[in-house]
Amino acid sequence: GTFHVAPFPTIAEAAEPNDLLQQAMPVATNITVNGMLGRDPEDYFRVAVKAGQRLAVELDSVRIADQGYGGSEFDLAVRILNADGREIASNDDNALHLQDPVIAMEINYDGDAFVVVRRSVNQPQQTPYAIHIGTNRRALVAFPPGGPSGKTQSLRMIGDPGGDFEVDLAIPESAGDFEYFGEAPSGVPLRSSPFANLLESSDGTDTPVQQLPIALNGIIDRHDDIDRFLLSATKDQPLHVRVFSAALGSPIDPLIRIRNAAGEIELLPDDASLPDRDVFGTSYRAGGGRPEILDPSIIWTPKADGDYVLEIADSSGAGGPTGVYRVEIQAPRTLVQTVLWSRTFDWAESTRVTGLAIPQEGRWTVNVSLPNGQWNRPTGEFDLIAHGLPEGVRLVSPRIKPGVSLWPVQFEANADAKPGGAVIMLSAKSAEGTSTIISRSQENIPFLNHSGGDALHHVQVDRYVLGVTDPAPFTLDIEPPRAALVRGGELAIPVKIKRREGFVSAVEYWVGFVDGAISPQPPTTIAEGETASILRLSASASAPLGDQPLVVLGRSLEGVIPRSLGAGDRRTSSEIVTLTVAEPYVELASQPANLRRGERKAFAWTVKHKTPFEGEARVQLLGLPKGVSTIGDDPRLTKESNEVVFELEATGEALLGQVTGLGCEILVSVAGQEVAQRTGRGTLRIDPFAAADSGGDK
Repeated sequence: GTFHVAPFPTIAEAAEPNDLLQQAMPVATNITVNGMLGRDPEDYFRVAVKAGQRLAVELDSVRIADQGYGGSEFDLAVRILNADGREIASNDDNALHLQDPVIAMEINYDGDAFVVVRRSVNQPQQTPYAIHIGTNRRALVAFPPGGPSGKTQSLRMIGDPGGDFEVDLAIPESAGDFEYFGEAPSGVPLRSSPFANLLESSDGTDTPVQQLPIALNGIIDRHDDIDRFLLSATKDQPLHVRVFSAALGSPIDPLIRIRNAAGEIELLPDDASLPDRDVFGTSYRAGGGRPEILDPSIIWTPKADGDYVLEIADSSGAGGPTGVYRVEIQAPRTLVQTVLWSRTFDWAESTRVTGLAIPQEGRWTVNVSLPNGQWNRPTGEFDLIAHGLPEGVRLVSPRIKPGVSLWPVQFEANADAKPGGAVIMLSAKSAEGTSTIISRSQENIPFLNHSGGDALHHVQVDRYVLGVTDPAPFTLDIEPPRAALVRGGELAIPVKIKRREGFVSAVEYWVGFVDGAISPQPPTTIAEGETASILRLSASASAPLGDQPLVVLGRSLEGVIPRSLGAGDRRTSSEIVTLTVAEPYVELASQPANLRRGERKAFAWTVKHKTPFEGEARVQLLGLPKGVSTIGDDPRLTKESNEVVFELEATGEALLGQVTGLGCEILVSVAGQEVAQRTGRGTLRIDPFAAADSGGDK
């Protein structure tokens, strides 16, 4: 759920009807009303006003919704009526809050004003909202819309009905998005960047750029306005060019062009996808109402040394006094971004699935995404480090190789770790310790979902919440594999649970992390009272060679409904063990063979050794048709064997014709653990009885 703090005292909407002008609930200014729009289409509030007074009204509905399923019932609008009931202002959608209305105006009379909350779409359902009615200044955007990190920046706040006003603002030390609130219930979006500001030339001429990196700032103040910046660039040295405009509350849809010295367009990016805007995790329908998708972001690699012109314009024709923009230009950074991301049915958010709930004297493991964005990934191995862990909790995460996009991260809590919560971040540290890696954490929590669709509304956070919980009713362990899982093979791994006193219920377990080329068995139940099971893994012929992490997750089935997302779903994790994928022990091949009904015949396979093994391996022939069988014990092979021979026999019931897809299963014992490997593809033709003993064959 979400919780919002208003700058004003909060009151509840009156219980009596207020869905007509004559029934309007009287309220003071500088107040927040927590209301509920029911089946009636409108709620009315009456406020005393004076001529020359500012009246600022903001409504939150979509922005405070925390339902897992919903939609247009949260799309509300606001009207302001004078004492005679005539409309003097209205708003439905806007660039600052999208679907939640914002109105700021000056009153020109003494008397009463009526604030009316109504539905934009006729969906008469219970819709909670908070409406802020104040006399505060209400800027819509700032110029410049950001400043250098750790410095004081003078900003012109634009959009208040009383006129623009200036503020000197301390820019946060950390780069990224932040807000200026002032007196208002909601903030004006701003940027903190680690480089200098450059403002567009005030005389309308092209603005020279003297250095890179830089943050270019300007205003598209007319529908046909085009701002130009002159800069120099070096051939084949990429630059990250990223526009911030719609994301900062500007009404424009920015378009940038980069022209070379001859005036030819070398780059023409328009909108950006959410991954290009560093937004990962839950998918969003049409961007999920995220204005960032209108702002271009691109990696530009100049084709030659020389001078270039960067042009910025508005493709929507919405330019005006609030049409601010900011273009940050810098070399691509080396960055690791971790993302907590899970997909549950109907896109419902499940902190039981994505969350970091660590049982005392136990473990929990989540998979974090390591997505590729418009940045450089580390070229060497790196470790993940947790910051802010409570006492008694530690992070366990194997070292990460370059190019990995998903990785298990495990937290362990001691028996004396105190139950409670903490806010943590994950950062990346180079294994060699020689390179600097910028680190970010991100989780997108979806609200207002639709079945089969994407999140309409979200909350994005840059930290993770971790909680230490009471002990789980069981612990889960798997034996580290003593043998490698070979390509095309199968491996059996013992799974054990240790039950706490009094806990006898069934436990379900499944593989939490393994490479996609490894196929685990489906979720498996360890029956009531039992303590052991077997996990079987099979590897494709293209499974990546080498070591990889393997972890198993489990949950108690006691009192839990299927697909439970929350209360009662008690989960724990095995330790993370190392699974080694190796080349097959052998490769077997055969020449096409034939066998008559009533005949016994040797069927030979040649052996090509790939991975040495000790002792004898048993070989089974798979795929024989009805009426054909092997005679005697399964053949054995050793590391010196060059051939495996099966003795076949065909009865009169053997189906005539060619049989394809025959194969062999090799059963090898390694360190006391049996490994199964399948190999080979053979062909056998079944012929009729010989003429002398045809037995009726035609």
